Amino acid sequence: MSDGAAIVDEVEFRDAVGARAGALLDVARRLAATDPAEVGPALALLGRPHLAVIQSQATVVEELLDAYGALRNERWRAFRGVIAALKLFARVDYALVHLVQAAPHYRLLSVEGDLGEALSDARRLTARVLQTASRRLAEAAAPLGLRPAPANACEDALPPGRLPQDCALRHVGDVAGTVARLATAFLNLAEEAGPLEVAATALPRESELRRVAEDFHNLQALYDTDVASTDAERADPDLPSLRGHASVVYHLLEVATDLTHYRERHVAHAAPVNGPGRLFARDPDCIAPEALERVLRGALSFAVRYVLAGRALAQRLLARYAEAGDITVPVPRYRGFHVRPSTLVARVAHHYGSPVSMTLDDEIYDASSPLELFRANEHINAKKRRWLAQEIGSLVDGAEERLGEDLARAVRSVLMRLAEEAKVVLYEQPLPRVDAPREEGQPVLSFIVDAVARLQALGKIDIVATVTATFRGDRRVLADLRLLAESGYGEDAYGNNVALPEALGYLRH
Repeated sequence: MSDGAAIVDEVEFRDAVGARAGALLDVARRLAATDPAEVGPALALLGRPHLAVIQSQATVVEELLDAYGALRNERWRAFRGVIAALKLFARVDYALVHLVQAAPHYRLLSVEGDLGEALSDARRLTARVLQTASRRLAEAAAPLGLRPAPANACEDALPPGRLPQDCALRHVGDVAGTVARLATAFLNLAEEAGPLEVAATALPRESELRRVAEDFHNLQALYDTDVASTDAERADPDLPSLRGHASVVYHLLEVATDLTHYRERHVAHAAPVNGPGRLFARDPDCIAPEALERVLRGALSFAVRYVLAGRALAQRLLARYAEAGDITVPVPRYRGFHVRPSTLVARVAHHYGSPVSMTLDDEIYDASSPLELFRANEHINAKKRRWLAQEIGSLVDGAEERLGEDLARAVRSVLMRLAEEAKVVLYEQPLPRVDAPREEGQPVLSFIVDAVARLQALGKIDIVATVTATFRGDRRVLADLRLLAESGYGEDAYGNNVALPEALGYLRH
């Protein structure tokens, strides 16, 4: 099938590819010559200089092949597939080498497992893949008439130590605000990192991992813009540690994203490929697909652990730079602090990890505990009933005779009047009968107030009274609690869910 374009001269095309692929073929020739049963020599060859040659040359050749439609050409398709594999796994190995060298300087908190051993295990896999792909490349290149040319790459022997850190430091004016911005950004990303959780049978999709990786990359850039090389960074070792956690997560996700791309496109969901393009299979001279998945799961597992460790570090930083304050906001209109609003308030408090209290009159409650907030409902409902008793008193005062002997009708009449004045919400129409007998000598007002209290306790009505609570804690937490209160704690007056603002997006996860 042709798109109508002129057919390229095969010799001219071969020469164009050969001019660009010579150095890549030379490195691949050396890799292919290493013993497949011994990965050590391959790892010794795969330092950054040679990996850079593989990446750059494979990128150039792949783009040339794609420009001429090699994926739909039987003669060049296998060669194109091996080039793509070399480029991807060289990029993965480059990221792993970077982590091996940089992670010791990240000031990472301790997590379960040995990151160094996991990186070594991953590099053993990438070396095996690059060995195998190099042999496939030689097999595919020979019939195409392509020949290696000397690769100009230095050895990766590096001297120990680091350069002196003697640049002048920038000054940060609002240290607390800067730290709060970074720590809050990390906390928000930690809440959005759900796709990293690996189920026993399912792995995240490439698109999900790419999005989360980019978010952590942006956080790293934010740190470098606002904090790197400042007096604030020099004064607080937890700040570079926070950047280290963002960086290690980003690079692990780089690795996981590329491995997921290859697994999705070329292993799990691709049509079977025979010949030079086949790398992962349960065949001789191939690599078991389970090895790829094992390394992928390991990278994601460590990414999750460092997200959690970084979250604890961010919460500690927020607590250290906390700026205390208080806000007074209305309590939830619909049945006070029942399950949904209590849970949301507690999740805001847990998100920041700093102490937050709620005060109603003289009672103090722990805002991070839904059960503590449930307990506040008794106080809230008592205040509502006292207020409503006064409102009922103003309606009934002097009207006992007009209300008559049918006190059930009198209760309904009073409630309808209160509903018209938006002082109660009726959740059931018609209201159930009020069957409780009037005690001997009980005033009409007392009977109506008791009847209304019973209907409220049964959830048939609610009292629309403005009861306020005061939250005390760090001003970043209070800002989110104010926003939550302004959004009705996620509910309308009838208990229906309403959308929360984007700034509270972490509560949706």
